[in-house]
Amino acid sequence: MIKGSVILLSCLLGAAICAYGADPVANEQQPHHEQTNVILISLQCLRADHLGVYGYKRDTSRNIDSLAKKSVLFENAISQANLTPVAQMSVLTSQYPRVNGMVSFEVTKDAVTSRTLPEILKYYGYTTAATLSSPEFFMRFDAESGTMINPGDVFSRSFDYYGRTARGPQGGSIRTVPTDAFQWLKNNKDKKFFLWIGSGLIHMPYAAAVPAPYKTMYDLPGYTPFWKNLPGNTGASDLSDDPSYDIFSRVYHNDYYWGFKPVYHLTDDDVSYVKGRYDAGVYYTDLFVGELIKLLDSLQLTEKTLIVLQSMHGDDLGEQGLFFHYDVTEPVIKNALMIRFPNGESGGKRVTQQVQGLDVMPTVLNYLDIPVPHDAQGSSLLPLVRGEAGASGSEYVFIDRLPWWEYTLSKWYLELQNANGGQFAPAEDAKLKEYQLLLQNSFDKLGYPPGDISVRSNDWKLILRKNRDLLEKVSWWRFITDKVQPVEEMELYNLKNDPGEMKNLVSERPEIVNRMKSKLLEWDASTEKQKAVYKKYDKRYIIPYP
Repeated sequence: MIKGSVILLSCLLGAAICAYGADPVANEQQPHHEQTNVILISLQCLRADHLGVYGYKRDTSRNIDSLAKKSVLFENAISQANLTPVAQMSVLTSQYPRVNGMVSFEVTKDAVTSRTLPEILKYYGYTTAATLSSPEFFMRFDAESGTMINPGDVFSRSFDYYGRTARGPQGGSIRTVPTDAFQWLKNNKDKKFFLWIGSGLIHMPYAAAVPAPYKTMYDLPGYTPFWKNLPGNTGASDLSDDPSYDIFSRVYHNDYYWGFKPVYHLTDDDVSYVKGRYDAGVYYTDLFVGELIKLLDSLQLTEKTLIVLQSMHGDDLGEQGLFFHYDVTEPVIKNALMIRFPNGESGGKRVTQQVQGLDVMPTVLNYLDIPVPHDAQGSSLLPLVRGEAGASGSEYVFIDRLPWWEYTLSKWYLELQNANGGQFAPAEDAKLKEYQLLLQNSFDKLGYPPGDISVRSNDWKLILRKNRDLLEKVSWWRFITDKVQPVEEMELYNLKNDPGEMKNLVSERPEIVNRMKSKLLEWDASTEKQKAVYKKYDKRYIIPYP
Protein backbone atom coordinates (compact mmCIF):
# COMPACT_ATOMS: atom_id res chain seq x y z
CA MET A 1 0.00 0.00 0.00
CA ILE A 2 1.10 3.52 -0.53
CA LYS A 3 1.72 6.99 0.77
CA GLY A 4 1.53 10.45 -0.82
CA SER A 5 2.52 10.29 -4.57
CA VAL A 6 0.92 11.07 -7.93
CA ILE A 7 -0.41 8.78 -10.76
CA LEU A 8 -1.85 10.07 -13.97
CA LEU A 9 -3.99 7.52 -15.89
CA SER A 10 -5.30 7.81 -19.46
CA CYS A 11 -8.10 5.88 -21.16
CA LEU A 12 -8.21 5.02 -24.88
CA LEU A 13 -11.57 4.71 -26.56
CA GLY A 14 -10.25 1.64 -28.39
CA ALA A 15 -12.69 -1.09 -29.35
CA ALA A 16 -15.79 0.94 -28.57
CA ILE A 17 -15.00 3.41 -31.35
CA CYS A 18 -14.09 0.70 -33.83
CA ALA A 19 -17.39 -1.01 -33.06
CA TYR A 20 -19.19 2.05 -34.37
CA GLY A 21 -17.14 2.05 -37.54
CA ALA A 22 -14.84 4.96 -36.69
CA ASP A 23 -11.82 5.41 -38.94
CA PRO A 24 -8.69 4.36 -36.92
CA VAL A 25 -6.64 7.07 -38.63
CA ALA A 26 -9.21 9.72 -37.74
CA ASN A 27 -9.26 8.38 -34.18
CA GLU A 28 -5.51 8.96 -33.89
CA GLN A 29 -6.08 12.61 -34.72
CA GLN A 30 -8.46 13.11 -31.82
CA PRO A 31 -7.10 15.20 -28.96
CA HIS A 32 -5.81 13.02 -26.16
CA HIS A 33 -8.29 14.47 -23.69
CA GLU A 34 -11.04 12.65 -25.56
CA GLN A 35 -9.60 9.26 -24.68
CA THR A 36 -7.19 9.58 -21.77
CA ASN A 37 -7.71 9.23 -18.02
CA VAL A 38 -5.29 10.81 -15.57
CA ILE A 39 -4.14 9.52 -12.19
CA LEU A 40 -1.91 11.67 -10.01
CA ILE A 41 -0.20 9.83 -7.14
CA SER A 42 1.33 12.20 -4.58
CA LEU A 43 3.43 10.69 -1.79
CA GLN A 44 4.17 12.80 1.24
CA CYS A 45 7.75 12.84 2.62
CA LEU A 46 9.05 10.39 -0.02
CA ARG A 47 12.77 10.82 -0.64
CA ALA A 48 13.91 9.89 -4.13
CA ASP A 49 17.16 8.50 -2.77
CA HIS A 50 15.24 5.86 -0.77
CA LEU A 51 13.96 4.22 -3.98
CA GLY A 52 15.93 1.58 -5.83
CA VAL A 53 15.45 3.28 -9.18
CA TYR A 54 17.30 6.30 -7.78
CA GLY A 55 20.15 4.14 -6.49
CA TYR A 56 19.05 3.05 -3.00
CA LYS A 57 20.57 -0.31 -1.99
CA ARG A 58 17.89 -1.42 0.47
CA ASP A 59 15.02 -3.32 -1.18
CA THR A 60 12.20 -0.84 -0.49
CA SER A 61 10.50 -0.21 -3.82
CA ARG A 62 10.16 -3.13 -6.25
CA ASN A 63 6.78 -1.99 -7.58
CA ILE A 64 7.70 1.67 -7.97
CA ASP A 65 10.96 0.61 -9.62
CA SER A 66 8.99 -1.58 -12.03
CA LEU A 67 6.70 1.34 -12.83
CA ALA A 68 9.73 3.56 -13.38
CA LYS A 69 11.13 1.20 -16.01
CA LYS A 70 8.03 1.86 -18.12
CA SER A 71 8.02 5.58 -17.35
CA VAL A 72 10.08 8.67 -17.95
CA LEU A 73 12.15 9.18 -14.79
CA PHE A 74 13.27 12.65 -13.76
CA GLU A 75 16.50 12.55 -11.77
CA ASN A 76 16.41 16.18 -10.59
CA ALA A 77 12.83 17.08 -9.66
CA ILE A 78 12.57 19.94 -7.16
CA SER A 79 9.68 21.03 -4.93
CA GLN A 80 8.61 24.68 -4.66
CA ALA A 81 8.47 24.50 -0.84
CA ASN A 82 9.32 22.28 2.12
CA LEU A 83 5.79 21.94 3.54
CA THR A 84 3.04 19.67 2.22
CA PRO A 85 0.07 21.94 1.39
CA VAL A 86 2.37 24.71 0.16
CA ALA A 87 4.38 22.45 -2.17
CA GLN A 88 1.37 20.49 -3.45
CA MET A 89 -0.74 23.52 -4.31
CA SER A 90 2.09 24.64 -6.59
CA VAL A 91 1.78 21.28 -8.38
CA LEU A 92 -1.99 21.64 -8.78
CA THR A 93 -1.90 25.29 -9.96
CA SER A 94 1.54 25.59 -11.62
CA GLN A 95 2.08 28.75 -9.58
CA TYR A 96 4.51 29.73 -6.87
CA PRO A 97 3.11 29.67 -3.31
CA ARG A 98 2.91 33.42 -2.89
CA VAL A 99 1.14 33.72 -6.25
CA ASN A 100 -1.53 31.07 -5.64
CA GLY A 101 -1.92 32.11 -1.99
CA MET A 102 -1.17 28.83 -0.19
CA VAL A 103 1.48 30.23 2.13
CA SER A 104 0.43 29.12 5.59
CA PHE A 105 -1.11 26.38 7.68
CA GLU A 106 -4.01 28.75 8.25
CA VAL A 107 -6.48 28.90 5.38
CA THR A 108 -9.73 30.53 4.43
CA LYS A 109 -12.17 28.66 2.22
CA ASP A 110 -11.19 30.76 -0.79
CA ALA A 111 -7.54 31.44 0.05
CA VAL A 112 -6.61 30.06 -3.38
CA THR A 113 -8.66 31.18 -6.38
CA SER A 114 -6.24 30.07 -9.11
CA ARG A 115 -7.40 27.39 -11.51
CA THR A 116 -6.34 23.91 -10.46
CA LEU A 117 -5.66 20.83 -12.56
CA PRO A 118 -8.92 19.08 -11.53
CA GLU A 119 -10.88 22.27 -12.23
CA ILE A 120 -9.55 22.44 -15.78
CA LEU A 121 -10.08 18.75 -16.45
CA LYS A 122 -13.61 18.92 -15.13
CA TYR A 123 -14.32 21.59 -17.76
CA TYR A 124 -13.19 19.09 -20.41
CA GLY A 125 -15.64 16.45 -19.25
CA TYR A 126 -13.59 14.54 -16.71
CA THR A 127 -15.10 12.93 -13.64
CA THR A 128 -12.82 14.09 -10.82
CA ALA A 129 -11.99 12.27 -7.60
CA ALA A 130 -9.48 12.40 -4.76
CA THR A 131 -8.62 9.71 -2.22
CA LEU A 132 -6.40 11.15 0.48
CA SER A 133 -4.69 10.15 3.72
CA SER A 134 -2.69 13.36 4.26
CA PRO A 135 -4.77 15.31 6.83
CA GLU A 136 -3.25 18.56 5.59
CA PHE A 137 -5.71 18.30 2.69
CA PHE A 138 -8.90 17.74 4.65
CA MET A 139 -8.61 18.39 8.40
CA ARG A 140 -9.13 21.87 9.82
CA PHE A 141 -9.09 23.14 13.41
CA ASP A 142 -11.26 26.08 14.43
CA ALA A 143 -9.29 27.90 17.12
CA GLU A 144 -12.35 29.92 18.22
CA SER A 145 -14.58 26.94 18.94
CA GLY A 146 -11.76 24.49 19.69
CA THR A 147 -13.24 21.88 17.37
CA MET A 148 -12.02 19.87 14.39
CA ILE A 149 -13.99 20.39 11.19
CA ASN A 150 -13.92 19.16 7.59
CA PRO A 151 -15.03 22.09 5.43
CA GLY A 152 -14.88 22.24 1.68
CA ASP A 153 -11.93 24.48 0.95
CA VAL A 154 -9.01 25.19 -1.33
CA PHE A 155 -8.13 21.55 -2.04
CA SER A 156 -11.54 19.88 -2.21
CA ARG A 157 -13.17 22.20 -4.72
CA SER A 158 -13.67 20.85 -8.26
CA PHE A 159 -13.84 17.22 -7.13
CA ASP A 160 -16.95 15.11 -7.69
CA TYR A 161 -15.73 12.75 -4.98
CA TYR A 162 -13.35 13.74 -2.17
CA GLY A 163 -12.46 10.71 -0.09
CA ARG A 164 -10.46 11.00 3.12
CA THR A 165 -9.25 8.55 5.72
CA ALA A 166 -10.57 8.61 9.28
CA ARG A 167 -9.54 7.19 12.63
CA GLY A 168 -11.21 3.93 13.55
CA PRO A 169 -12.88 3.09 16.89
CA GLN A 170 -9.51 2.30 18.43
CA GLY A 171 -7.91 5.54 17.31
CA GLY A 172 -4.69 5.15 15.39
CA SER A 173 -3.20 7.15 12.57
CA ILE A 174 -5.16 8.84 9.80
CA ARG A 175 -2.00 8.55 7.74
CA THR A 176 -2.79 5.14 6.26
CA VAL A 177 -2.80 4.19 2.59
CA PRO A 178 -5.94 5.48 0.82
CA THR A 179 -7.31 2.11 -0.30
CA ASP A 180 -10.70 3.64 -1.14
CA ALA A 181 -9.01 4.47 -4.47
CA PHE A 182 -9.43 0.81 -5.46
CA GLN A 183 -13.19 0.72 -5.09
CA TRP A 184 -13.57 4.11 -6.72
CA LEU A 185 -11.68 2.83 -9.77
CA LYS A 186 -13.84 -0.28 -9.98
CA ASN A 187 -16.99 1.83 -9.83
CA ASN A 188 -15.82 4.40 -12.39
CA LYS A 189 -13.69 2.39 -14.82
CA ASP A 190 -15.96 3.23 -17.75
CA LYS A 191 -15.78 6.98 -17.23
CA LYS A 192 -13.15 9.46 -18.36
CA PHE A 193 -11.59 10.46 -15.06
CA PHE A 194 -8.95 12.33 -13.12
CA LEU A 195 -8.01 10.62 -9.86
CA TRP A 196 -5.70 12.22 -7.30
CA ILE A 197 -4.29 9.71 -4.82
CA GLY A 198 -2.50 11.44 -1.93
CA SER A 199 -0.85 9.27 0.72
CA GLY A 200 0.47 10.50 4.05
CA LEU A 201 1.70 7.15 5.34
CA ILE A 202 5.42 7.90 5.11
CA HIS A 203 5.06 11.01 7.28
CA MET A 204 6.12 11.03 10.95
CA PRO A 205 5.42 9.20 13.20
CA TYR A 206 7.31 6.82 10.93
CA ALA A 207 5.63 3.43 10.35
CA ALA A 208 2.77 4.25 12.76
CA ALA A 209 0.20 2.84 10.32
CA VAL A 210 2.38 0.04 8.92
CA PRO A 211 1.15 -3.40 10.07
CA ALA A 212 3.27 -6.33 11.17
CA PRO A 213 5.46 -7.84 9.93
CA TYR A 214 6.47 -4.89 7.74
CA LYS A 215 6.62 -2.37 10.57
CA THR A 216 9.73 -3.88 12.19
CA MET A 217 11.33 -5.41 9.10
CA TYR A 218 14.36 -3.09 9.20
CA ASP A 219 14.68 -2.75 12.99
CA LEU A 220 18.06 -3.39 14.56
CA PRO A 221 17.94 -6.62 16.62
CA GLY A 222 17.53 -5.86 20.31
CA TYR A 223 17.33 -2.10 19.83
CA THR A 224 15.25 -0.03 22.27
CA PRO A 225 14.22 3.48 21.10
CA PHE A 226 16.46 5.95 22.89
CA TRP A 227 13.57 8.10 24.12
CA LYS A 228 12.36 5.23 26.31
CA ASN A 229 15.56 5.37 28.32
CA LEU A 230 15.72 9.12 28.84
CA PRO A 231 15.53 10.53 32.38
CA GLY A 232 11.96 10.19 33.61
CA ASN A 233 11.03 7.67 30.90
CA THR A 234 13.15 4.67 31.90
CA GLY A 235 11.24 1.49 31.17
CA ALA A 236 8.09 3.37 30.13
CA SER A 237 5.96 0.89 28.21
CA ASP A 238 3.32 3.42 27.16
CA LEU A 239 5.71 5.37 24.91
CA SER A 240 5.32 4.53 21.23
CA ASP A 241 8.13 2.87 19.30
CA ASP A 242 7.28 5.09 16.30
CA PRO A 243 9.73 7.97 15.70
CA SER A 244 7.50 11.02 16.21
CA TYR A 245 7.69 14.76 15.73
CA ASP A 246 7.27 15.35 19.47
CA ILE A 247 10.55 13.50 20.04
CA PHE A 248 12.56 14.73 17.07
CA SER A 249 11.55 18.37 17.35
CA ARG A 250 13.83 18.25 20.40
CA VAL A 251 16.82 16.94 18.47
CA TYR A 252 19.28 19.59 17.35
CA HIS A 253 22.59 18.54 15.79
CA ASN A 254 21.93 15.01 17.11
CA ASP A 255 21.53 16.21 20.71
CA TYR A 256 18.19 15.62 22.45
CA TYR A 257 17.27 18.64 24.59
CA TRP A 258 15.13 18.63 27.72
CA GLY A 259 14.90 21.51 30.13
CA PHE A 260 17.25 23.56 27.91
CA LYS A 261 20.03 20.95 28.28
CA PRO A 262 21.37 18.27 25.93
CA VAL A 263 20.53 15.11 27.89
CA TYR A 264 21.34 12.57 25.18
CA HIS A 265 23.45 12.38 22.02
CA LEU A 266 22.08 10.17 19.24
CA THR A 267 24.22 7.21 18.18
CA ASP A 268 24.57 5.62 14.76
CA ASP A 269 22.14 2.91 15.92
CA ASP A 270 19.54 5.56 16.80
CA VAL A 271 19.74 7.10 13.34
CA SER A 272 19.69 3.67 11.69
CA TYR A 273 16.52 2.81 13.61
CA VAL A 274 14.80 5.99 12.42
CA LYS A 275 15.80 5.27 8.83
CA GLY A 276 14.58 1.69 9.17
CA ARG A 277 11.14 2.79 10.35
CA TYR A 278 11.02 5.39 7.58
CA ASP A 279 11.92 2.70 5.02
CA ALA A 280 9.20 0.42 6.39
CA GLY A 281 6.76 3.16 5.41
CA VAL A 282 8.28 3.37 1.94
CA TYR A 283 8.07 -0.42 1.56
CA TYR A 284 4.41 -0.57 2.59
CA THR A 285 3.57 2.34 0.33
CA ASP A 286 5.29 0.50 -2.50
CA LEU A 287 3.01 -2.49 -1.88
CA PHE A 288 0.03 -0.16 -2.25
CA VAL A 289 1.38 1.11 -5.57
CA GLY A 290 1.84 -2.47 -6.72
CA GLU A 291 -1.78 -3.29 -5.89
CA LEU A 292 -2.90 -0.19 -7.72
CA ILE A 293 -1.03 -1.11 -10.90
CA LYS A 294 -2.38 -4.68 -10.77
CA LEU A 295 -5.91 -3.31 -10.48
CA LEU A 296 -5.39 -0.99 -13.43
CA ASP A 297 -4.13 -3.94 -15.47
CA SER A 298 -7.13 -6.08 -14.52
CA LEU A 299 -9.54 -3.27 -15.42
CA GLN A 300 -7.70 -2.80 -18.76
CA LEU A 301 -6.98 0.82 -17.85
CA THR A 302 -3.19 0.86 -17.78
CA GLU A 303 -2.63 1.52 -21.46
CA LYS A 304 -5.44 4.07 -21.46
CA THR A 305 -3.79 6.00 -18.71
CA LEU A 306 -1.27 8.71 -18.03
CA ILE A 307 0.33 7.84 -14.69
CA VAL A 308 2.34 10.41 -12.74
CA LEU A 309 4.01 9.53 -9.46
CA GLN A 310 5.65 12.29 -7.43
CA SER A 311 6.87 13.19 -3.99
CA MET A 312 5.26 16.21 -2.35
CA HIS A 313 8.60 16.74 -0.57
CA GLY A 314 11.15 14.63 1.33
CA ASP A 315 12.52 14.54 4.87
CA ASP A 316 15.83 15.01 6.65
CA LEU A 317 16.83 11.74 8.32
CA GLY A 318 19.74 12.80 10.48
CA GLU A 319 21.68 14.77 7.90
CA GLN A 320 23.48 17.50 9.85
CA GLY A 321 21.84 16.05 12.96
CA LEU A 322 18.32 17.20 11.99
CA PHE A 323 15.08 15.38 11.20
CA PHE A 324 11.75 16.08 9.50
CA HIS A 325 11.29 18.83 6.84
CA TYR A 326 12.17 21.98 8.72
CA ASP A 327 14.23 23.63 5.97
CA VAL A 328 14.94 23.61 2.23
CA THR A 329 17.73 21.04 2.42
CA GLU A 330 18.41 18.68 -0.50
CA PRO A 331 16.76 15.62 1.12
CA VAL A 332 13.60 17.71 1.57
CA ILE A 333 13.25 19.47 -1.79
CA LYS A 334 14.77 16.93 -4.20
CA ASN A 335 11.97 14.54 -5.01
CA ALA A 336 10.88 11.52 -7.01
CA LEU A 337 9.03 12.16 -10.26
CA MET A 338 8.07 9.68 -12.97
CA ILE A 339 5.48 9.79 -15.73
CA ARG A 340 4.14 6.68 -17.45
CA PHE A 341 2.61 7.64 -20.78
CA PRO A 342 -0.04 5.47 -22.47
CA ASN A 343 1.31 2.64 -24.60
CA GLY A 344 4.75 2.98 -23.00
CA GLU A 345 5.76 6.12 -24.89
CA SER A 346 9.39 7.01 -23.99
CA GLY A 347 9.39 4.29 -21.31
CA GLY A 348 12.77 3.80 -19.63
CA LYS A 349 14.07 7.27 -20.45
CA ARG A 350 15.93 9.12 -17.67
CA VAL A 351 16.03 12.91 -17.72
CA THR A 352 18.99 14.50 -15.94
CA GLN A 353 18.02 18.15 -16.46
CA GLN A 354 16.46 19.95 -13.52
CA VAL A 355 12.65 20.16 -13.48
CA GLN A 356 10.16 21.33 -10.84
CA GLY A 357 6.75 20.78 -9.30
CA LEU A 358 5.34 23.66 -11.35
CA ASP A 359 5.88 21.59 -14.50
CA VAL A 360 3.43 18.78 -13.66
CA MET A 361 0.21 20.56 -14.65
CA PRO A 362 1.53 21.98 -17.96
CA THR A 363 2.92 18.57 -18.90
CA VAL A 364 -0.38 16.79 -18.25
CA LEU A 365 -2.40 19.41 -20.12
CA ASN A 366 0.06 19.49 -23.02
CA TYR A 367 -0.18 15.71 -23.41
CA LEU A 368 -3.99 15.91 -23.29
CA ASP A 369 -4.00 18.62 -25.99
CA ILE A 370 -5.59 21.10 -23.57
CA PRO A 371 -4.34 24.71 -23.57
CA VAL A 372 -2.13 25.53 -20.61
CA PRO A 373 -3.43 28.53 -18.58
CA HIS A 374 -1.66 31.76 -19.42
CA ASP A 375 -0.84 32.32 -15.75
CA ALA A 376 0.91 28.95 -15.30
CA GLN A 377 4.51 29.49 -14.17
CA GLY A 378 5.84 26.05 -15.06
CA SER A 379 6.57 24.52 -18.45
CA SER A 380 5.54 21.35 -20.23
CA LEU A 381 8.18 18.64 -20.06
CA LEU A 382 7.02 16.94 -23.28
CA PRO A 383 9.59 18.68 -25.53
CA LEU A 384 12.30 17.52 -23.13
CA VAL A 385 10.90 13.99 -22.99
CA ARG A 386 10.65 13.75 -26.76
CA GLY A 387 14.12 15.18 -27.34
CA GLU A 388 12.98 18.16 -29.37
CA ALA A 389 15.67 20.57 -30.53
CA GLY A 390 16.39 23.28 -27.97
CA ALA A 391 14.32 21.63 -25.23
CA SER A 392 15.74 21.95 -21.74
CA GLY A 393 14.70 21.80 -18.12
CA SER A 394 14.73 24.72 -15.69
CA GLU A 395 18.18 26.25 -15.42
CA TYR A 396 17.05 27.83 -12.14
CA VAL A 397 14.38 26.59 -9.73
CA PHE A 398 13.08 28.98 -7.09
CA ILE A 399 11.88 27.79 -3.69
CA ASP A 400 9.86 29.44 -0.94
CA ARG A 401 10.25 28.41 2.68
CA LEU A 402 6.75 29.33 3.80
CA PRO A 403 5.76 29.65 6.49
CA TRP A 404 8.64 29.65 8.86
CA TRP A 405 8.19 26.85 11.36
CA GLU A 406 8.16 29.47 14.08
CA TYR A 407 5.24 31.24 12.42
CA THR A 408 3.30 27.99 12.70
CA LEU A 409 4.31 27.73 16.37
CA SER A 410 3.21 31.28 17.04
CA LYS A 411 -0.27 30.78 15.64
CA TRP A 412 -1.44 27.51 17.12
CA TYR A 413 0.96 24.61 17.54
CA LEU A 414 2.13 25.33 21.08
CA GLU A 415 -1.43 26.03 22.19
CA LEU A 416 -2.57 22.76 20.63
CA GLN A 417 0.27 20.91 22.35
CA ASN A 418 -0.74 22.35 25.72
CA ALA A 419 -4.40 21.46 25.10
CA ASN A 420 -3.43 17.89 24.22
CA GLY A 421 -1.20 17.50 27.26
CA GLY A 422 2.11 18.04 25.48
CA GLN A 423 5.06 17.52 27.77
CA PHE A 424 7.47 20.30 28.67
CA ALA A 425 10.15 20.34 31.34
CA PRO A 426 9.44 22.61 34.35
CA ALA A 427 12.11 25.08 33.21
CA GLU A 428 10.51 25.19 29.74
CA ASP A 429 7.01 25.62 31.17
CA ALA A 430 8.20 28.71 33.00
CA LYS A 431 9.36 30.33 29.76
CA LEU A 432 6.76 28.95 27.37
CA LYS A 433 4.23 31.78 27.67
CA GLU A 434 6.99 34.33 27.26
CA TYR A 435 8.12 32.52 24.11
CA GLN A 436 4.59 32.38 22.70
CA LEU A 437 4.16 36.13 23.22
CA LEU A 438 7.51 36.77 21.55
CA LEU A 439 6.42 34.76 18.52
CA GLN A 440 3.00 36.37 18.27
CA ASN A 441 4.29 39.91 18.65
CA SER A 442 7.12 39.35 16.17
CA PHE A 443 4.97 37.88 13.42
CA ASP A 444 1.84 39.97 13.93
CA LYS A 445 3.85 43.05 12.99
CA LEU A 446 4.65 41.46 9.62
CA GLY A 447 1.11 40.46 8.63
CA TYR A 448 1.86 38.37 5.54
CA PRO A 449 3.67 35.18 6.58
CA PRO A 450 7.41 35.77 6.33
CA GLY A 451 9.79 33.37 4.69
CA ASP A 452 13.17 32.52 3.25
CA ILE A 453 13.93 32.07 -0.43
CA SER A 454 16.27 29.85 -2.38
CA VAL A 455 17.45 29.27 -5.93
CA ARG A 456 18.87 26.00 -7.23
CA SER A 457 20.68 25.03 -10.41
CA ASN A 458 21.90 21.55 -11.28
CA ASP A 459 25.19 22.36 -9.57
CA TRP A 460 24.55 25.09 -6.98
CA LYS A 461 22.06 26.19 -4.35
CA LEU A 462 21.81 29.62 -2.73
CA ILE A 463 19.59 30.25 0.31
CA LEU A 464 18.74 33.79 1.41
CA ARG A 465 17.23 34.42 4.86
CA LYS A 466 15.08 37.49 4.27
CA ASN A 467 14.67 38.22 7.99
CA ARG A 468 17.77 36.66 9.49
CA ASP A 469 17.76 38.75 12.70
CA LEU A 470 14.16 37.84 13.42
CA LEU A 471 14.80 34.15 12.78
CA GLU A 472 17.71 34.15 15.23
CA LYS A 473 15.52 35.89 17.79
CA VAL A 474 12.53 33.55 17.62
CA SER A 475 14.08 30.27 16.45
CA TRP A 476 12.65 27.07 17.96
CA TRP A 477 16.23 25.88 18.25
CA ARG A 478 17.00 28.93 20.37
CA PHE A 479 14.08 28.08 22.64
CA ILE A 480 14.93 24.41 23.26
CA THR A 481 18.67 25.12 23.72
CA ASP A 482 18.19 28.45 25.54
CA LYS A 483 21.03 29.83 23.41
CA VAL A 484 21.19 31.98 20.29
CA GLN A 485 21.86 29.70 17.33
CA PRO A 486 23.61 31.78 14.65
CA VAL A 487 21.86 31.97 11.28
CA GLU A 488 23.78 32.85 8.14
CA GLU A 489 22.09 35.44 5.95
CA MET A 490 23.20 33.53 2.86
CA GLU A 491 24.27 29.95 2.24
CA LEU A 492 25.88 28.67 -0.96
CA TYR A 493 26.47 24.99 -1.59
CA ASN A 494 28.20 23.11 -4.41
CA LEU A 495 25.73 20.28 -4.95
CA LYS A 496 28.11 18.23 -7.09
CA ASN A 497 31.01 18.19 -4.64
CA ASP A 498 29.03 18.67 -1.43
CA PRO A 499 25.56 17.08 -1.78
CA GLY A 500 25.27 17.01 2.02
CA GLU A 501 25.51 20.82 2.12
CA MET A 502 28.18 20.79 4.81
CA LYS A 503 30.34 23.72 3.64
CA ASN A 504 28.94 27.22 3.06
CA LEU A 505 30.94 28.73 0.17
CA VAL A 506 29.50 32.27 0.26
CA SER A 507 32.84 33.87 1.13
CA GLU A 508 34.84 31.65 -1.25
CA ARG A 509 32.78 31.93 -4.43
CA PRO A 510 31.55 35.54 -4.71
CA GLU A 511 31.08 35.26 -8.49
CA ILE A 512 28.60 32.38 -8.03
CA VAL A 513 26.88 34.22 -5.18
CA ASN A 514 26.43 37.36 -7.28
CA ARG A 515 25.00 35.45 -10.23
CA MET A 516 22.64 33.31 -8.17
CA LYS A 517 21.59 36.18 -5.90
CA SER A 518 20.78 38.39 -8.86
CA LYS A 519 18.48 35.69 -10.29
CA LEU A 520 16.90 35.08 -6.89
CA LEU A 521 16.17 38.73 -6.12
CA GLU A 522 14.79 39.31 -9.62
CA TRP A 523 12.40 36.40 -9.14
CA ASP A 524 11.50 37.51 -5.61
CA ALA A 525 10.63 41.05 -6.74
CA SER A 526 8.50 39.71 -9.58
CA THR A 527 6.72 37.30 -7.22
CA GLU A 528 5.99 40.04 -4.70
CA LYS A 529 4.23 42.02 -7.43
CA GLN A 530 2.02 39.05 -8.29
CA LYS A 531 1.36 37.66 -4.84
CA ALA A 532 -2.14 36.80 -3.69
CA VAL A 533 -3.95 39.05 -1.25
CA TYR A 534 -3.52 37.87 2.33
CA LYS A 535 -6.21 39.38 4.54
CA LYS A 536 -4.74 39.31 8.01
CA TYR A 537 -8.03 39.38 9.91
CA ASP A 538 -10.08 36.96 7.78
CA LYS A 539 -11.57 33.97 9.56
CA ARG A 540 -8.93 31.30 9.11
CA TYR A 541 -8.92 27.61 9.91
CA ILE A 542 -5.82 25.78 11.03
CA ILE A 543 -4.38 22.77 9.21
CA PRO A 544 -3.43 20.47 12.16
CA TYR A 545 0.19 19.43 12.13
CA PRO A 546 1.95 17.07 12.13
